[in-house]
Amino acid sequence: MRKVRKYKKRIKAKIILSVFVLLALGLVVFSQVSRIQDIKVIGCERYSQEEIKDILLSDTHYNNSIYLYLKYKYGEPKNVPFIEYMDVKLTSVNTLTVHVYEKSIFGCIKYFGDYMYFDKDGIVVDSSNERYEGIPIVTGLTFKTMMLTEKLTVQKDELFDVIKDLTKLIHKYEINIDTIHFQSNNELILYSQDIKILLGKKDMYDEQIAELKNMLPNIEGKKGTLHMENFTTGNKTYFEYSK
Repeated sequence: MRKVRKYKKRIKAKIILSVFVLLALGLVVFSQVSRIQDIKVIGCERYSQEEIKDILLSDTHYNNSIYLYLKYKYGEPKNVPFIEYMDVKLTSVNTLTVHVYEKSIFGCIKYFGDYMYFDKDGIVVDSSNERYEGIPIVTGLTFKTMMLTEKLTVQKDELFDVIKDLTKLIHKYEINIDTIHFQSNNELILYSQDIKILLGKKDMYDEQIAELKNMLPNIEGKKGTLHMENFTTGNKTYFEYSK
């Protein structure tokens, strides 16, 4: 009777060991077969395709397409600045297609050492200790509070609409503006490389920004001040070269 029990225990142990061995072999085969060989990136402008691939590969310790797909489908993927989310699809056992959905960034403000980036509605959507190219920074104003996912609060409420409308116009006309500066009297100055652009104080800047779009290519690479503070349709502006 004891021999029968010992025999049964040995059989049971062998079965359990065999199952573990098969599972281990299965995992090895699975990891080899589903190793990532290619990632196709769609819809990204702020990052290059190679940068997105590096971000994705750094988010998996196994270089495994199925693991990465499941993580982005059901898990908590890495938070990437300026990226709303990435839709990862498994197109084959070792190939992924990634649709990148970027946050719409219109400007930024430096606040306690960090750059707070806001969208077209003035909602703070991201923060970073780095200043990213191609996004104008707003200076010269005092802000009451600055919190992610909340609207900018300026010392004068009417200035919020000025910031919002101006950044929309800059975005619309694809103008390269580095800085939007408010003077103490709330007159506006824009900076584009070595060009200082005086806009004055107005309720709306639509005509000036539309004209600026046409003028900047003619003075690109030069140093000086572009006087647009008294500009209206039909009036001429003038450029004052720096000495």
